[in-house]
Amino acid sequence: MDTVGIFSIASRQAEHLSVRQSAIATNIANANVPSFKASETVSFAETLANAAATLKATDSRHFGLEGSDPQTQVYRTERAVALEDELVKSSEVRSHMDLNTGIVSAFHRMLLLTVKT
Repeated sequence: MDTVGIFSIASRQAEHLSVRQSAIATNIANANVPSFKASETVSFAETLANAAATLKATDSRHFGLEGSDPQTQVYRTERAVALEDELVKSSEVRSHMDLNTGIVSAFHRMLLLTVKT
């Protein structure tokens, strides 16, 4: 996989995680509202699968995820908000974001090393 593709996928995952964290924050903020139903996001794999399904080559030189703009879908569930579950999800998002940032930093350093030599 080329480096630009890795940065593109990492960027899309960061966007996905941002939307997911926003949904979790909304759930936590409305936990005491009896009629409020929890929000969820589709998985990142589903988001990428939707992007792949909508790719359209308009030029023979086009390649990869460029040109597609997958949106992370947020939907309402039928369950009430459980604070413990939301806090666990928030922790998972933080772990995924840390991993994403670490991978991007490592590839950025490698790219800079190849340019310097």
